[in-house]
Amino acid sequence: MSDLEQYAKEHQVPIMMDGGLKFLLEQLQKNQCLSFLELGTAIARTSIEVAKLDPRMRVVTIERNPDMIVEAKKNIEESGLSDRITLIEGDALEVDVEGMFDCIFIDAAKAQYRRFFEKYCTHLNENGIIVSDNMNFHGLVEHPELSRNRNTRQLVRKIHDYHTYLANLTDYETAFYDYGDGVALTRRK
Repeated sequence: MSDLEQYAKEHQVPIMMDGGLKFLLEQLQKNQCLSFLELGTAIARTSIEVAKLDPRMRVVTIERNPDMIVEAKKNIEESGLSDRITLIEGDALEVDVEGMFDCIFIDAAKAQYRRFFEKYCTHLNENGIIVSDNMNFHGLVEHPELSRNRNTRQLVRKIHDYHTYLANLTDYETAFYDYGDGVALTRRK
C-alpha cells in the first residue's frame, strides 16, 4: 500500500479503487491521452498516477475542499510533478477552465455528475474520452433497497439517472464497466 493509500484509509478519504484506477490508466494509454482534466482532486492520488504515465502529460485538477487542497498541494509537491499538475481551487461548477483535454475524469460530487458532464464536455478533444467513477456506488445503484437512509437513496437515484442520461445521449456512446466501484467510459459517436 502506498503512502497516499495509507493516508486515505486512515483519514477516510475516498480515493479511486485499485481496479478502477488501473482501468483508467490503461484507457489513457490506449487512447494516447496527453491532457487530463480531473473533477475532484481529493489528495491528488489519481492526478499523480496519471502524470507519471508520460512526461508530456498535462493534468488540471479541481478541488473545493480546503483540507483536501492542502493535502493535495503537499502530495503534488512531494511527487515532483508540480510542473505537470495544475490544481484549481474551487467548485467545479463555478470555476473556469481553459483549453481542451484528451480525457475528462468525473469523480467529484456524485449528485452533480450530469451538470459536470454538461459543463465540461465542450472541453473534450475530438477523439477524447470522459470517464465517470462510482457508477455502481458500492452496489447500491443496482440494489437501492439496501440503502439505509434517505440521503443515500436520493444520491443513488441521481447516479442511476446519470447512468440513464449517458446511455441515452445521441452524440455520445457510453460503455459501463464494473471495475472498482463502476466506471463509465464515454466518447463522441
